[in-house]
Amino acid sequence: MKVLLIDTTTRDLIIAVVTENQILDGSIYNLGTQHSEKLCLAVEQFLAKHNLALSNMDAFACSIGPGSFTGIRIGVATIKGYNLALGKKYIELNTLQAIALSANCGAKGSAIIDAGNGYYFADYTNNIPPCLIAYDDIRAQNAGTAKLASQYLDGLVELCRSKYSAGNFDDNLSPLYIRKSQAEENATKK
Repeated sequence: MKVLLIDTTTRDLIIAVVTENQILDGSIYNLGTQHSEKLCLAVEQFLAKHNLALSNMDAFACSIGPGSFTGIRIGVATIKGYNLALGKKYIELNTLQAIALSANCGAKGSAIIDAGNGYYFADYTNNIPPCLIAYDDIRAQNAGTAKLASQYLDGLVELCRSKYSAGNFDDNLSPLYIRKSQAEENATKK
């Protein structure tokens, strides 16, 4: 098992190669809004640093959200491009599930990500789909959260390993958008 994992859902970019028993590097880059400019070069440099190539990977794992609308699109499009060239397997990762795992929220736990504009993206593992909740919503008080990507990298890796070992591959990567893009929201306000 050798899986290239990327997460572009937050201001941080995560790049890792996950194997059965180790994580090669798990590099985290604070790129802000420069994912589209830096992602491919960062992946190329990361793989070169470990004497690997995209063709060495057995699968590609990508966090599909929720998170930054543009960040999600950049990550998904990049992995789809790599896959178009190489025909590898896909593994979809959910950022909220990774945070819940990393924060030890347990099976009934919840996780939140700051969505800006007074809201969190929230996920409740008790069969309530991901949604938006206000900052002052009582449900956010005990939820697992991660301000930095390094705080949920281990959750991403755990999800990746679990899905790979179970043969739980995805036919396609489908972004997990909870709300409209900022441009769509602004257009409806006019």
